[in-house]
Order: sequence, then structure tokens, then C-alpha cells
Amino acid sequence: MGRVTFFAMSELDRHEIRRGIEAELAESARFLDFVVRDASRTGNVWTVEVDLNASRRGGLDESLEGSAAWWAGPPKGTADVLSVLPESEQINLRFATAPPPQPGQLIRLYPPRYLEALRDVWNDPSWGEKCVRWLTRRLQGNRFDEEQVVSTSPFSWLRKRQAKAFQLPGWDIGYLWGPPGTGKTTTLGALLAQYLVQFPSARVLLLSTTNTAVDQALVAVDRALEQLGTPAARGARKACKRIGTHFHADHYEGREHLLPAQDPELVKALAALEATMPPKEDVAAYARWKEAVEGLRQKMRNQAKAVLEKARLAAMTTTRAAFTHKDLRDLEQFDLVVFDEASQVGIAHALALAPLGKRVLFAGDPQQLAPVVQSDHPLAQEWLGRSMFAYERRFRDAVVKLDEQSRMAEPICRVVSDVFYGGELKVARDKIDDPVWRRERRLPPPPAFGCEPMIIERIDAEGKWSHKYRGPIRYESASLIADWVKEFVQDLDPSELIVLTPFRAQRTLIRGMLRNRGVRGVMVSTVHRAQGSERHTVIFDPAQGNNDFLATDDAPRLLNVAISRAKARFIMTLSPGDRENPLLDRIARVVELAHLNTNVEPISSFVNRPDFPHCCIGEVVHVGNVIGRVSGVLANGQRFQLVDLKTGETRTYLTSAVIEKFG
Repeated sequence: MGRVTFFAMSELDRHEIRRGIEAELAESARFLDFVVRDASRTGNVWTVEVDLNASRRGGLDESLEGSAAWWAGPPKGTADVLSVLPESEQINLRFATAPPPQPGQLIRLYPPRYLEALRDVWNDPSWGEKCVRWLTRRLQGNRFDEEQVVSTSPFSWLRKRQAKAFQLPGWDIGYLWGPPGTGKTTTLGALLAQYLVQFPSARVLLLSTTNTAVDQALVAVDRALEQLGTPAARGARKACKRIGTHFHADHYEGREHLLPAQDPELVKALAALEATMPPKEDVAAYARWKEAVEGLRQKMRNQAKAVLEKARLAAMTTTRAAFTHKDLRDLEQFDLVVFDEASQVGIAHALALAPLGKRVLFAGDPQQLAPVVQSDHPLAQEWLGRSMFAYERRFRDAVVKLDEQSRMAEPICRVVSDVFYGGELKVARDKIDDPVWRRERRLPPPPAFGCEPMIIERIDAEGKWSHKYRGPIRYESASLIADWVKEFVQDLDPSELIVLTPFRAQRTLIRGMLRNRGVRGVMVSTVHRAQGSERHTVIFDPAQGNNDFLATDDAPRLLNVAISRAKARFIMTLSPGDRENPLLDRIARVVELAHLNTNVEPISSFVNRPDFPHCCIGEVVHVGNVIGRVSGVLANGQRFQLVDLKTGETRTYLTSAVIEKFG
């Protein structure tokens, strides 16, 4: 945790947060260039496909939504980035002043500099100190108000832990921990819907990391209000508003009341102006440009502020909240601030926004992907690379961890639960005997390939670095996967299958092989872009499992996301080199040894034999509450090891202690 303490935060800490932000700013690019592969138009939106392997720097992610786009032409043009689809290497543009570049030409994106806005927040001494005091007080004591607990009575479908989550608004700080498939967003939607109905004067600020996540969370609230159907619920629906211009319109079909009136001409003018930012060294030109930008932004803020003042629930991205921080502070304090996908929001960002509310609820899963940080600076990693879930254990009484999931078939759930969640996650009771749920997870009968829910497919080839693809690739596994996909889509809709890999180079190689085989409609994605999705079948190719990238602290989160996307079937290719990675080997052992649970001997059957523990090698034994296969003997029999069948971990036992206890 470094030298920063979380129990006596001081003035020094505020400056350390600023230094961490500055370090990340120094690492961030002012603009990103991408090579265009193709461009097409649908209505007023241009879709631009880019070639990431030919591009100069960086990849695509949803943080680029809201960027200003520029290209040299001819004809020269500008546009506003409506959305980004990383898995398809696709940028969607609106308000284009000219047709986008031709294939092979460059398109330049100027990302929203939200870190500058965040730095400005922390540069304000009074607000920075308020944020420090806010956390310090809550670490000293997290108060609970019974009167703020939300009623569960309108929602009879709630599972036990989901219902318990309705107590969280009673705490100064509450945590809703939602492992994959547990219905976190649905639970949050119902909770906030009832909160608005139960407390008619209460106001909520709903935040999330991406525009898609904001849209999904807000629609979940509106859907729950719609189900309530009371006059109070109908009134609350009209008071829920989506703040910002980069929403996905298809999410709001039939729910247009959630969208505030926006002036597209202002957005268009701002996009064109931001794409023409002069060098800061040209002081006079930059000053004129900055003044013009601020003028347009002020007009947009005036529109948004009018909506904010009237909304009972305002939903926006955390990035938007940083840019409009002053306007949010000018409003009367929100009764509840909710961070959805909070495990992907850095501490500095969350802490800057949390005091906007009387109470705060963090919803997310720290076992899935963490905030993305480019800088290796310790302070950037400390304050931007970790989320507020770093404090979760300090607020143990105010944590609700959902433990029933309805996505994964039981064998997949068991692996995810035992390896990543301490055995706590299980299939929801209402799904186990549901014939429709089971039918959706149906697999082909034996001996067809893919007839098991969890498959580890051994391959001999190792991954290697490719200069052509600019990253690790493995032709053999890519070709094998392409053959599997071609076979699977004979009986499975392509939209129900996804191929995941940690590396963009291997993703590009697999896509090319699928095109060569005439396969269309199957998503091939890096794992980072797959969080939040689910598919009937997931194929995961580590490509180069012993790569340093898969040995970081983020690797368990990445593997968790990959496996937990699967509803019915998970297939992983592994080479001997891949299994040098302890985590990949551990997962493989759990899968490979699962069938051994049926023939278990108590260790007491062996301890009195003269050749113990050598006589146990290869045997599946029960030692206390652990079932495992004895894998080896150490120090001339003084110790022995077994592989835990449940977690895949290797456990070491002292022979004399086992004899004394079980002999």
C-alpha cells in the first residue's frame, strides 16, 4: 500500500493524489492516430473501421467516446465520436463535416482530457480537503440509519442477498459486490426505483464508467419503475434523466422520456472546434481557441444544468461528472450517490465525487477488471489504479456480496467460484430445475467435441512474438479455434459464441482465419473488451501463457472475466509453456481432476502403513476438509503434497502432524 495511510489522511495526501494524476497525465497521449481500413454511412452516422496493428499507438476503448475526430483530407474534416466498438475495431462518428478518410489514410482522435478536469478538482484546496475529511470520518465510523432502508415488498423475485442489498442506502458508505451473473444491475435498478418511490423528495446521482454502462443502469431503474406501475412510480419515471450527449439511442426506444433535450448544433460546433486545437506553444492562438471552446461548453452546461436542477435521478458517466463538477457542487447535495461498475473507478476519481451525496453506494466486483492506468508511477498506481473497494474490509457490516448467479452452468460456476470467490458463488436455486434455463445451456451429446462444459485442449505449439502483428501470436491454436468455430456455428447462432484472447495480435490472426473459412458474425475480442457480456460458448486462447502480461496482479481478474462469460461451455487451449503460468495450470488442474471426487479415501486409511506417505502417491484422499490427489513426497517422507481438487492449489502437509491427528 506504500507510505500513504488511509487512517490519518493529511494535506500531504491531497498533494500526493495530484502528483499521481500528473504522472498519469504525462503518460497520456494528446491525440491518437489510427489507420482507416474502411468507412460506410448509415443515416447521419459514419462507421469507420480501423487497423489497430497498423496504427501508431494505443488501442480502442470506450473512454474515447466523446473524442473530437479530425482528418487531413482532402477534403479535410472533423466529427464527434459517438461510440467506439473495440472488439470490432470500429469508430462511429456523427456531425461529420466531410466524408471520413479513405482506406490507408489516418484519422486522428483527441480524447476527452478528463484527467485535467480531475486535476482541477483536486487543485481546489477547499474541495480537496472536504474529500479527505469525508473519507477520514467514515473510516472512523460508518453510521446506519434504519429509516433509509428501502422496502423489498414490491419485488417478490428478489433472492436473499439481493433483498439484503436494499439495506445499503441506510449506511454512510455501502458496498454491493456483484460477482458475474448475479444480477447486480437488475438489483440496483429495483433498489433505486423503490428508493425514488419511497422517498418522494430524495435525489440520486447515478454514475458509471462508460456510456453503455450508464444506459444499462438507467434503463434498469426505468424498467423497475414501469413494473411498479403506481402513480408515484409513473411520476418518478419522468424525473429520471440521462445527462450527456453520448448515449446509445437504441437503448432508449420506447423510453425517450429519459433523454433531456439536447442541442445537436452545439455538439457539432464543439466537436469541430476541439479537433482544431493549436499547439500550446502558440500562446495567442491557443488562448483564442480556449476561449471559444469554453464559450460553447458554457452554453452546453447551461442546458445540462437546467435538466440537473429538476431531475430526481441524474445518470451520467464518471468522466462527465468530472467535467461538470462545479455544476454538480452548485446543486443541493444529493441524498444518494451511486457508483455502478465502481471497481473500475480509481480512488482519486471516486473520492472527488463521493461528497456530492449524503450517502454513497459502490456497486461492482473487485475480482473483475480494475481501473486502467498507463503510468508506472507509484502514486498513479496508488490513487488511480485501485478502486474504493480497497477499503471494503473496513466497512464489513455495510457490504452485501451477491452469491447466486444465473449465467453459468454448474461446472463452470464451480470453477469460477472455487478459484476466484472462495467457494461462495453458486447457481441460483430457482434456475437449477428450470427446464428453459437448462435447455439454453444444452451441449451436443458424446462423443462430439465440445460435449463437456469445461474443456482444456492440449496443444504442443508455443506462442511467439510477431513483428507483422506487433504482438504474441500462435498460428496453431488460431487455426484450431477457427476450425472449431466453423463446426460450432452449424448448430449454434454465431452471436452465441465468442473467442477471447489477451493479445490484440492473436485476435487479429484468429479473425483473419475465420474470414478465410467464410465464418461471419462470431465476435473475437480481447478479454478487457468482454466484461459485461455473456455467450453460450466461450473459447479462450492465452496465445503465450508464460508472457509477463499474464503474470501481473491483474491476471486473475482477466481469467475470471474470460471464464465467467460462458453460459454453457468454456474451452481453453493450453501448451506446456502456457502451463508454466501458475494460474493457468491451477485452472487446468481443477478441470482435469474434477472427475476424481467420486473415489476418495480418508487419509486415516494410509497413515498406519509403514510406507506412508509414499503409498499415497497418485491416490485421492480426504485430509480434514480438503480433498486432493497426492502428487509427491518431500524430504525423505517428512512432508507430502496434494493437489486440492476444489481449488487446484498445491498443499503441503507435515507427515508427523498428519499421523498424530489421523493415526
